[in-house]
Amino acid sequence: MELDEDVVNPKRFAIITLLLLFKRMTEGDLAKAVGISWGSLSSHLRRLEERGYIRRKRAITAKGIRTIVEITDAGDKRYREEAEKLKNLLDNIA
Repeated sequence: MELDEDVVNPKRFAIITLLLLFKRMTEGDLAKAVGISWGSLSSHLRRLEERGYIRRKRAITAKGIRTIVEITDAGDKRYREEAEKLKNLLDNIA
């Protein structure tokens, strides 16, 4: 069983988990929640976006223009598949 490193990387896994929980978040909120720098966040988001797991769009908010990040159906599906693989791995270890 091979894991998708685009999803199971700890930072990207945290990003997708947050997006599943909250549906959409600003890049700033994601950076704070995951505890990573803007540069690191940008790299992780770019990789997830290239794979079609998330999408980013600019939006005007009360605080100005923000980039909103949301998970795609493909990202949701891949995350759930990888989470199941991780669960099975842990079950087999115990």
